[in-house]
Amino acid sequence: MILISKVIVFEFYKVTSASMSDTILPGDFLLINRLVFGTHTPNKITVPFINKSFSIPSAKIPPLRKIREGDIIVIQNRNYPECENNLVKRVAAVEGRSITMIDDNIFVDGILYNESENVGDSTEIMMDENTFYDTFIVPENKLFVLGDNFLTSYDSRDFGFVDIDEVIGKAVIIYASKDINGNFRWNRFFKYLE
Repeated sequence: MILISKVIVFEFYKVTSASMSDTILPGDFLLINRLVFGTHTPNKITVPFINKSFSIPSAKIPPLRKIREGDIIVIQNRNYPECENNLVKRVAAVEGRSITMIDDNIFVDGILYNESENVGDSTEIMMDENTFYDTFIVPENKLFVLGDNFLTSYDSRDFGFVDIDEVIGKAVIIYASKDINGNFRWNRFFKYLE
């Protein structure tokens, strides 16, 4: 039963990147809920001790809910060769939402997304002929994702939209954490992610 839960419902993940700091730190161990956004049952089963594998039919388990803006998700790295591990990002915009990028400022449907990264009056942005400006709509079945550590994150600003099918699941809990020296960060154990 535990093995079935691990394969279908949960996945465990160790964070190696600082792109989601201070929400998620390198050395945090995450519990990923695979079921909430839908998943597939395994298409292969291995019998323990004899190491024999058999193919079985895979079934799609429907999502409990759609991916929402603000969800922290884990994305398969197979389409991102620059990343040796899966990506942990926050959903900034879902399909149909307008994204406007003016230099380092990102607006979702006209509202400044990265307000905490800006100093001064964030409602007024001076534009001149050197200002980079781009607006687009998030396509169907795609996501625009960003890291909470906005200034250093490798995210949709670099690689574009993420396909919903690439999402492994929702990061829900930091169940353990170790710093760079291998010491436990006890205050981060069983921290619920929002």
